[in-house]
This record gives sequence, structure tokens and C-alpha cells, in this order.
Amino acid sequence: MSRRDSREATVKIIFQNEFIDSRLRTDVDRSDASGSDKVESEDMIAMFISSAEEKETAKIDRTFVDRVLGCVLEHIKEIDALIESKIDRTWTINRLCKVDLAILREAIAEIRYFDDIPVSVTINEAVELANKFSYPEASAFINGILGSVSRDE
Repeated sequence: MSRRDSREATVKIIFQNEFIDSRLRTDVDRSDASGSDKVESEDMIAMFISSAEEKETAKIDRTFVDRVLGCVLEHIKEIDALIESKIDRTWTINRLCKVDLAILREAIAEIRYFDDIPVSVTINEAVELANKFSYPEASAFINGILGSVSRDE
């Protein structure tokens, strides 16, 4: 079980649920979300595992994925507000590439809420995920946002 694979799975789950779970969608108003239709992180992980290849899911630490995903879900408003505060004022979070948004959400959850993970490791892993899944300039964008977040922490 590798944390790198687990981070990748977490990003994929966040990305997947951007289109399914209204608590993660950027095109809906979450200010009055009652939580009554709450999808637990375990359900999101199970949905991902059911749609992923076995060789991909065999490498993940489900406990770590659940911890990070649960943290993202619990603090989504704060995480998204932090992202909004760091991007160019002419942009909104809705305009961000959804893959980049998923990477940022996962990494910011680690930076802000996990004292046992070195910030430099989190940023490096996020940059690697951007290199793997996003456009060529995304890694510099992700690195800049996370560097700014880490300096504020």
C-alpha cells in the first residue's frame, strides 16, 4: 500500500464526485446544504473501487483515503474558500480545471489538517499528480497555489 497510490485514488474520487456529490460540486450553492442526503466517504470509495481496475485498487490504503476524503468533505467550504483566495481575481473556482481542483482539494486537506505529513511531501506529490493528469502548465500552477497556502499556515 502506497501513499502515492492512495493520493491518486483520492484525487480520482474527488474528481469523480465533482459530478455526482453536490457537496463537492462548484456549480451549486452549498451554503444551505442540510446534509440529509449525505454520501459517506466510504460509499464514495466503494463506488470508485467498483469502477476501477483491481490492480489499481490493490495498492491503495483505504484508511488513508478515507481520512483524507473525510477531511475534504468536512472542510470543503474552507478549502474552496482558500483556493478562491489564492487564484487570480479574474478567475473563479468554477473556471478551474476539475482535475486541478481535485488535486488542490486533496493537497490542501493534507497541508491544513494532517500534522503527520510533511508539507514538502504533499506539495511534491500534488505536482506529480498534476504532471500525470493535467495540462503541461498545471504543475507550476498547483505548486504556486500550494506554496502560498503553506506559507500562510
